[in-house]
Amino acid sequence: MRLFFVFLSVWICGSTYAQDRSIRLEKADWQRVIAKAKEENKLLFIDCNAVWCNPCKALVKDVFSRNVVADFYNENFVSVSYDIERDKSPEFLDMPKISSIPLLLFVNPSTLKIVHGFLGGIDESGMLELGREALDGKRNLAGMRERYQAGERGEALLIPYLRVLKSLYYGEYSEVLAGYFKDMTVERLAIPENWSLFEKEGNDALMPVFQLAWHGREPIATKIGDERVKSKLEEVLTWQVKDNVRRVDRGRSEKNYQKLVAFRDCINSMDWKERDFSLFVLNMAEKAYQGDYDDVLKYLKRFIKKYGVGDEKIGEYVYIFCEKLKENGSPEQILSGIEKLDRVVESQKDAGIRSRLMYLKRDMLRAAGYEKEAMRVDTLATKILNPHFYDRK
Repeated sequence: MRLFFVFLSVWICGSTYAQDRSIRLEKADWQRVIAKAKEENKLLFIDCNAVWCNPCKALVKDVFSRNVVADFYNENFVSVSYDIERDKSPEFLDMPKISSIPLLLFVNPSTLKIVHGFLGGIDESGMLELGREALDGKRNLAGMRERYQAGERGEALLIPYLRVLKSLYYGEYSEVLAGYFKDMTVERLAIPENWSLFEKEGNDALMPVFQLAWHGREPIATKIGDERVKSKLEEVLTWQVKDNVRRVDRGRSEKNYQKLVAFRDCINSMDWKERDFSLFVLNMAEKAYQGDYDDVLKYLKRFIKKYGVGDEKIGEYVYIFCEKLKENGSPEQILSGIEKLDRVVESQKDAGIRSRLMYLKRDMLRAAGYEKEAMRVDTLATKILNPHFYDRK
Protein backbone atom coordinates (compact mmCIF):
# COMPACT_ATOMS: atom_id res chain seq x y z
CA MET A 1 0.00 0.00 0.00
CA ARG A 2 2.82 2.40 0.89
CA LEU A 3 4.43 1.64 -2.47
CA PHE A 4 1.15 2.47 -4.17
CA PHE A 5 0.97 5.91 -2.53
CA VAL A 6 4.60 6.63 -3.39
CA PHE A 7 3.87 5.75 -7.01
CA LEU A 8 0.71 7.86 -6.97
CA SER A 9 2.59 10.85 -5.55
CA VAL A 10 5.30 10.57 -8.18
CA TRP A 11 2.69 10.25 -10.92
CA ILE A 12 0.78 13.34 -9.70
CA CYS A 13 3.96 15.40 -9.43
CA GLY A 14 5.09 14.25 -12.83
CA SER A 15 1.73 15.06 -14.35
CA THR A 16 1.71 18.50 -12.76
CA TYR A 17 5.21 19.17 -14.03
CA ALA A 18 4.26 18.05 -17.56
CA GLN A 19 1.24 20.32 -17.55
CA ASP A 20 3.41 23.26 -16.48
CA ARG A 21 5.69 22.83 -19.50
CA SER A 22 4.29 25.70 -21.51
CA ILE A 23 5.40 29.26 -22.13
CA ARG A 24 4.57 31.15 -18.97
CA LEU A 25 2.45 34.03 -20.24
CA GLU A 26 2.12 36.97 -17.86
CA LYS A 27 -0.93 39.24 -17.87
CA ALA A 28 -0.58 42.52 -19.76
CA ASP A 29 0.36 44.57 -16.69
CA TRP A 30 2.86 46.58 -18.69
CA GLN A 31 4.73 48.43 -15.95
CA ARG A 32 5.23 45.24 -13.98
CA VAL A 33 6.36 43.05 -16.90
CA ILE A 34 8.70 45.74 -18.22
CA ALA A 35 10.29 46.08 -14.79
CA LYS A 36 10.62 42.31 -14.55
CA ALA A 37 12.25 42.05 -18.00
CA LYS A 38 14.71 44.80 -17.07
CA GLU A 39 15.55 43.12 -13.80
CA GLU A 40 16.14 39.74 -15.46
CA ASN A 41 17.93 41.34 -18.43
CA LYS A 42 15.58 39.68 -20.93
CA LEU A 43 13.54 40.73 -23.94
CA LEU A 44 9.77 40.92 -23.68
CA PHE A 45 7.95 38.36 -25.80
CA ILE A 46 4.39 39.56 -26.54
CA ASP A 47 1.74 37.19 -27.87
CA CYS A 48 -0.91 39.45 -29.47
CA ASN A 49 -4.22 37.62 -29.56
CA ALA A 50 -8.01 37.85 -29.09
CA VAL A 51 -10.66 35.54 -27.65
CA TRP A 52 -12.24 34.97 -31.08
CA CYS A 53 -8.90 34.11 -32.77
CA ASN A 54 -8.80 30.34 -33.24
CA PRO A 55 -5.27 30.34 -34.75
CA CYS A 56 -4.11 32.20 -31.61
CA LYS A 57 -5.64 29.51 -29.41
CA ALA A 58 -4.07 26.77 -31.54
CA LEU A 59 -0.68 28.44 -31.16
CA VAL A 60 -0.91 28.35 -27.36
CA LYS A 61 -2.29 24.82 -27.28
CA ASP A 62 -0.12 23.14 -29.91
CA VAL A 63 3.13 25.15 -30.03
CA PHE A 64 3.64 27.09 -26.80
CA SER A 65 3.01 23.85 -24.90
CA ARG A 66 5.82 21.95 -26.58
CA ASN A 67 8.49 21.19 -23.99
CA VAL A 68 11.41 22.39 -26.05
CA VAL A 69 9.61 25.63 -26.96
CA ALA A 70 8.45 26.26 -23.41
CA ASP A 71 11.90 25.69 -21.94
CA PHE A 72 13.61 27.96 -24.47
CA TYR A 73 11.17 30.86 -24.10
CA ASN A 74 10.89 30.61 -20.32
CA GLU A 75 14.67 30.73 -20.05
CA ASN A 76 15.24 33.62 -22.46
CA PHE A 77 12.18 35.90 -22.38
CA VAL A 78 9.58 37.46 -20.13
CA SER A 79 6.41 36.48 -21.98
CA VAL A 80 3.12 38.39 -22.06
CA SER A 81 -0.34 37.52 -23.37
CA TYR A 82 -1.88 40.67 -24.86
CA ASP A 83 -5.56 40.56 -25.84
CA ILE A 84 -5.75 43.35 -28.40
CA GLU A 85 -9.41 44.07 -27.58
CA ARG A 86 -9.63 43.54 -23.84
CA ASP A 87 -6.25 44.57 -22.45
CA LYS A 88 -4.88 48.06 -22.06
CA SER A 89 -3.04 49.10 -25.21
CA PRO A 90 0.73 49.46 -24.80
CA GLU A 91 0.72 52.89 -26.45
CA PHE A 92 4.21 53.62 -25.15
CA LEU A 93 5.65 50.84 -27.34
CA ASP A 94 7.00 51.51 -30.82
CA MET A 95 4.36 49.15 -32.21
CA PRO A 96 2.86 49.15 -35.71
CA LYS A 97 -0.92 49.17 -35.98
CA ILE A 98 -2.14 45.66 -35.28
CA SER A 99 -4.49 44.64 -38.08
CA SER A 100 -3.93 40.87 -38.08
CA ILE A 101 -3.28 38.19 -35.49
CA PRO A 102 -1.66 36.01 -34.24
CA LEU A 103 1.21 38.48 -34.00
CA LEU A 104 4.38 37.69 -32.04
CA LEU A 105 6.60 40.59 -30.96
CA PHE A 106 9.93 40.88 -29.17
CA VAL A 107 10.56 44.16 -27.36
CA ASN A 108 13.62 45.65 -25.67
CA PRO A 109 12.31 46.68 -22.21
CA SER A 110 14.87 49.47 -21.86
CA THR A 111 14.25 51.24 -25.19
CA LEU A 112 10.63 49.99 -25.63
CA LYS A 113 11.51 49.33 -29.28
CA ILE A 114 10.44 46.24 -31.21
CA VAL A 115 13.53 44.22 -32.06
CA HIS A 116 11.83 41.37 -33.92
CA GLY A 117 8.46 39.84 -34.76
CA PHE A 118 6.34 37.49 -36.82
CA LEU A 119 2.77 37.50 -38.13
CA GLY A 120 0.75 34.32 -38.59
CA GLY A 121 0.79 30.69 -37.60
CA ILE A 122 4.08 28.96 -36.84
CA ASP A 123 5.20 25.45 -35.91
CA GLU A 124 7.60 24.23 -33.22
CA SER A 125 10.79 24.54 -35.28
CA GLY A 126 9.74 27.95 -36.59
CA MET A 127 8.99 29.15 -33.09
CA LEU A 128 12.44 28.11 -31.89
CA GLU A 129 14.15 29.74 -34.87
CA LEU A 130 12.14 32.93 -34.34
CA GLY A 131 13.34 33.09 -30.74
CA ARG A 132 16.95 32.52 -31.78
CA GLU A 133 16.67 35.29 -34.37
CA ALA A 134 15.25 37.66 -31.75
CA LEU A 135 18.28 37.03 -29.52
CA ASP A 136 20.77 37.44 -32.38
CA GLY A 137 21.80 41.08 -32.75
CA LYS A 138 22.62 40.59 -36.42
CA ARG A 139 19.56 38.57 -37.45
CA ASN A 140 16.72 40.27 -35.59
CA LEU A 141 14.79 43.21 -37.07
CA ALA A 142 16.76 45.84 -35.15
CA GLY A 143 20.09 44.32 -36.18
CA MET A 144 19.08 43.94 -39.83
CA ARG A 145 17.92 47.56 -39.88
CA GLU A 146 21.31 48.67 -38.58
CA ARG A 147 23.10 46.57 -41.20
CA TYR A 148 20.91 48.01 -43.95
CA GLN A 149 21.48 51.58 -42.78
CA ALA A 150 25.22 50.87 -42.75
CA GLY A 151 25.04 50.09 -46.48
CA GLU A 152 24.81 46.28 -46.61
CA ARG A 153 22.69 45.14 -49.56
CA GLY A 154 23.27 41.43 -50.19
CA GLU A 155 20.57 38.75 -50.46
CA ALA A 156 21.63 37.24 -47.12
CA LEU A 157 20.38 40.43 -45.42
CA LEU A 158 17.62 41.74 -47.66
CA ILE A 159 15.53 38.58 -48.11
CA PRO A 160 14.92 38.04 -44.34
CA TYR A 161 14.79 41.81 -43.69
CA LEU A 162 12.02 42.31 -46.24
CA ARG A 163 10.15 39.29 -44.89
CA VAL A 164 10.04 40.73 -41.37
CA LEU A 165 9.23 44.28 -42.53
CA LYS A 166 6.27 43.04 -44.55
CA SER A 167 5.06 40.78 -41.77
CA LEU A 168 4.96 43.71 -39.34
CA TYR A 169 3.52 46.23 -41.86
CA TYR A 170 6.42 48.65 -41.52
CA GLY A 171 6.16 51.50 -44.03
CA GLU A 172 9.84 51.25 -44.91
CA TYR A 173 9.12 47.92 -46.63
CA SER A 174 8.18 49.62 -49.91
CA GLU A 175 11.30 51.80 -49.86
CA VAL A 176 13.63 48.87 -49.13
CA LEU A 177 11.92 46.71 -51.76
CA ALA A 178 12.17 49.46 -54.40
CA GLY A 179 15.86 49.91 -53.66
CA TYR A 180 16.44 46.17 -53.82
CA PHE A 181 14.69 45.79 -57.16
CA LYS A 182 16.43 48.90 -58.52
CA ASP A 183 19.82 47.25 -58.11
CA MET A 184 18.65 43.91 -59.55
CA THR A 185 20.37 42.18 -62.46
CA VAL A 186 19.22 39.25 -64.59
CA GLU A 187 21.79 37.03 -62.88
CA ARG A 188 20.59 37.98 -59.40
CA LEU A 189 16.93 37.68 -60.39
CA ALA A 190 17.64 34.08 -61.38
CA ILE A 191 18.54 33.27 -57.75
CA PRO A 192 15.54 31.28 -56.40
CA GLU A 193 15.05 33.49 -53.31
CA ASN A 194 14.99 36.62 -55.46
CA TRP A 195 12.61 35.12 -57.98
CA SER A 196 10.27 34.07 -55.16
CA LEU A 197 10.26 37.66 -53.92
CA PHE A 198 9.59 38.91 -57.46
CA GLU A 199 6.68 36.46 -57.77
CA LYS A 200 5.11 38.01 -54.68
CA GLU A 201 5.88 41.67 -55.35
CA GLY A 202 6.62 42.18 -59.05
CA ASN A 203 3.01 42.86 -60.02
CA ASP A 204 3.33 45.89 -62.29
CA ALA A 205 4.64 45.68 -65.86
CA LEU A 206 5.78 49.30 -65.57
CA MET A 207 8.27 48.41 -62.83
CA PRO A 208 11.87 48.34 -64.13
CA VAL A 209 12.37 44.95 -62.49
CA PHE A 210 9.45 43.53 -64.48
CA GLN A 211 11.00 44.80 -67.71
CA LEU A 212 14.28 43.25 -66.59
CA ALA A 213 12.51 39.94 -65.99
CA TRP A 214 10.70 40.12 -69.34
CA HIS A 215 13.79 40.82 -71.43
CA GLY A 216 15.89 38.37 -69.41
CA ARG A 217 13.25 35.65 -69.23
CA GLU A 218 15.21 33.08 -71.25
CA PRO A 219 18.37 33.01 -69.07
CA ILE A 220 16.22 33.29 -65.93
CA ALA A 221 14.15 30.29 -67.09
CA THR A 222 17.26 28.12 -67.25
CA LYS A 223 17.63 28.54 -63.48
CA ILE A 224 14.01 28.91 -62.36
CA GLY A 225 12.11 26.86 -64.92
CA ASP A 226 10.41 27.93 -68.13
CA GLU A 227 6.84 27.30 -67.00
CA ARG A 228 7.27 29.16 -63.72
CA VAL A 229 8.79 32.23 -65.38
CA LYS A 230 6.28 32.28 -68.23
CA SER A 231 3.35 31.85 -65.83
CA LYS A 232 4.38 34.77 -63.63
CA LEU A 233 5.02 37.22 -66.47
CA GLU A 234 1.85 36.38 -68.38
CA GLU A 235 -0.24 36.45 -65.21
CA VAL A 236 0.86 40.04 -64.50
CA LEU A 237 0.27 41.25 -68.05
CA THR A 238 -3.14 39.56 -68.38
CA TRP A 239 -4.31 40.90 -65.03
CA GLN A 240 -3.03 44.41 -65.76
CA VAL A 241 -4.80 44.62 -69.10
CA LYS A 242 -8.12 43.80 -67.45
CA ASP A 243 -7.42 46.06 -64.46
CA ASN A 244 -6.67 49.05 -66.72
CA VAL A 245 -9.77 48.42 -68.81
CA ARG A 246 -11.96 48.27 -65.71
CA ARG A 247 -10.48 51.28 -63.95
CA VAL A 248 -9.75 53.84 -66.64
CA ASP A 249 -13.14 55.59 -66.80
CA ARG A 250 -13.94 55.17 -63.10
CA GLY A 251 -14.46 58.72 -61.89
CA ARG A 252 -12.69 60.01 -65.01
CA SER A 253 -9.40 59.83 -63.12
CA GLU A 254 -6.54 61.47 -65.00
CA LYS A 255 -4.14 59.26 -63.03
CA ASN A 256 -5.90 56.11 -64.26
CA TYR A 257 -5.84 57.41 -67.81
CA GLN A 258 -2.13 58.19 -67.72
CA LYS A 259 -1.48 54.74 -66.31
CA LEU A 260 -3.43 53.17 -69.17
CA VAL A 261 -1.46 55.16 -71.76
CA ALA A 262 1.87 54.21 -70.15
CA PHE A 263 0.86 50.56 -69.93
CA ARG A 264 -0.33 50.55 -73.54
CA ASP A 265 3.01 51.99 -74.69
CA CYS A 266 4.75 49.32 -72.63
CA ILE A 267 2.69 46.51 -74.21
CA ASN A 268 3.29 47.93 -77.67
CA SER A 269 7.05 47.54 -77.23
CA MET A 270 6.84 43.89 -76.10
CA ASP A 271 6.88 40.76 -78.21
CA TRP A 272 3.97 39.25 -76.30
CA LYS A 273 1.63 36.84 -78.07
CA GLU A 274 -1.39 38.71 -76.66
CA ARG A 275 -0.08 42.14 -77.65
CA ASP A 276 -2.49 42.90 -80.52
CA PHE A 277 -5.52 41.68 -78.61
CA SER A 278 -4.51 43.71 -75.54
CA LEU A 279 -3.89 46.87 -77.55
CA PHE A 280 -7.34 46.52 -79.08
CA VAL A 281 -9.15 46.41 -75.73
CA LEU A 282 -6.94 49.15 -74.25
CA ASN A 283 -7.78 51.43 -77.18
CA MET A 284 -11.45 50.65 -76.63
CA ALA A 285 -11.02 51.54 -72.95
CA GLU A 286 -9.49 54.88 -73.94
CA LYS A 287 -12.65 55.68 -75.92
CA ALA A 288 -14.72 54.83 -72.83
CA TYR A 289 -12.58 57.21 -70.75
CA GLN A 290 -13.20 59.94 -73.33
CA GLY A 291 -16.94 59.26 -73.13
CA ASP A 292 -17.14 58.42 -76.83
CA TYR A 293 -19.53 55.49 -76.63
CA ASP A 294 -20.37 55.62 -80.31
CA ASP A 295 -16.74 54.72 -80.93
CA VAL A 296 -16.88 52.12 -78.16
CA LEU A 297 -19.75 50.45 -80.03
CA LYS A 298 -17.77 50.53 -83.28
CA TYR A 299 -14.83 48.93 -81.50
CA LEU A 300 -17.14 46.28 -79.99
CA LYS A 301 -18.49 45.41 -83.44
CA ARG A 302 -14.97 45.08 -84.87
CA PHE A 303 -13.82 43.24 -81.75
CA ILE A 304 -16.49 40.55 -82.10
CA LYS A 305 -15.93 40.27 -85.85
CA LYS A 306 -12.17 39.89 -85.42
CA TYR A 307 -12.03 37.57 -82.41
CA GLY A 308 -15.40 35.82 -82.47
CA VAL A 309 -17.70 35.27 -79.49
CA GLY A 310 -17.12 31.68 -78.37
CA ASP A 311 -14.04 32.30 -76.23
CA GLU A 312 -14.69 33.00 -72.53
CA LYS A 313 -12.06 35.76 -72.56
CA ILE A 314 -13.90 37.57 -75.37
CA GLY A 315 -17.15 37.27 -73.47
CA GLU A 316 -15.53 38.77 -70.37
CA TYR A 317 -14.42 41.92 -72.21
CA VAL A 318 -17.77 42.31 -73.98
CA TYR A 319 -19.32 42.09 -70.51
CA ILE A 320 -17.00 44.81 -69.16
CA PHE A 321 -17.74 47.25 -71.97
CA CYS A 322 -21.48 46.57 -71.86
CA GLU A 323 -21.34 47.41 -68.14
CA LYS A 324 -19.74 50.73 -69.07
CA LEU A 325 -22.48 51.36 -71.65
CA LYS A 326 -25.14 50.59 -69.04
CA GLU A 327 -23.62 53.13 -66.63
CA ASN A 328 -22.75 55.92 -69.06
CA GLY A 329 -24.40 55.39 -72.46
CA SER A 330 -27.61 56.84 -73.88
CA PRO A 331 -30.66 54.55 -74.22
CA GLU A 332 -29.91 54.13 -77.94
CA GLN A 333 -26.29 53.24 -77.24
CA ILE A 334 -27.33 50.77 -74.52
CA LEU A 335 -29.73 49.00 -76.91
CA SER A 336 -26.98 48.79 -79.50
CA GLY A 337 -24.72 47.26 -76.85
CA ILE A 338 -27.40 44.68 -76.04
CA GLU A 339 -27.29 43.51 -79.67
CA LYS A 340 -23.56 42.79 -79.25
CA LEU A 341 -24.16 41.13 -75.89
CA ASP A 342 -26.84 38.86 -77.38
CA ARG A 343 -24.30 37.38 -79.78
CA VAL A 344 -22.08 36.42 -76.87
CA VAL A 345 -25.01 34.99 -74.87
CA GLU A 346 -26.01 32.73 -77.78
CA SER A 347 -22.47 31.33 -78.03
CA GLN A 348 -22.14 30.32 -74.38
CA LYS A 349 -22.94 26.75 -73.32
CA ASP A 350 -22.07 27.16 -69.64
CA ALA A 351 -25.26 27.92 -67.69
CA GLY A 352 -23.48 30.09 -65.13
CA ILE A 353 -21.86 32.32 -67.75
CA ARG A 354 -25.04 32.58 -69.81
CA SER A 355 -27.16 33.58 -66.82
CA ARG A 356 -24.57 36.18 -65.74
CA LEU A 357 -24.68 37.75 -69.21
CA MET A 358 -28.47 37.63 -69.18
CA TYR A 359 -28.63 39.41 -65.84
CA LEU A 360 -26.43 42.14 -67.32
CA LYS A 361 -28.83 42.37 -70.25
CA ARG A 362 -31.68 42.77 -67.75
CA ASP A 363 -29.87 45.64 -66.04
CA MET A 364 -29.09 47.29 -69.39
CA LEU A 365 -32.76 47.13 -70.38
CA ARG A 366 -33.72 48.76 -67.10
CA ALA A 367 -31.12 51.48 -67.63
CA ALA A 368 -32.60 52.12 -71.08
CA GLY A 369 -36.15 52.30 -69.65
CA TYR A 370 -37.52 48.90 -70.70
CA GLU A 371 -38.69 47.49 -67.38
CA LYS A 372 -41.18 44.90 -68.70
CA GLU A 373 -38.61 43.44 -71.08
CA ALA A 374 -36.08 43.46 -68.25
CA MET A 375 -38.45 41.35 -66.09
CA ARG A 376 -38.87 38.84 -68.90
CA VAL A 377 -35.09 38.51 -69.30
CA ASP A 378 -34.73 38.12 -65.53
CA THR A 379 -37.09 35.13 -65.64
CA LEU A 380 -35.17 33.57 -68.54
CA ALA A 381 -31.82 34.06 -66.77
CA THR A 382 -33.12 32.44 -63.60
CA LYS A 383 -34.47 29.46 -65.57
CA ILE A 384 -31.08 29.00 -67.23
CA LEU A 385 -29.36 28.95 -63.86
CA ASN A 386 -32.03 26.86 -62.14
CA PRO A 387 -34.41 25.15 -64.58
CA HIS A 388 -36.76 24.06 -61.77
CA PHE A 389 -36.99 27.42 -60.01
CA TYR A 390 -40.43 28.24 -61.39
CA ASP A 391 -41.83 24.71 -61.27
CA ARG A 392 -45.22 24.49 -59.56
CA LYS A 393 -46.28 21.43 -57.61
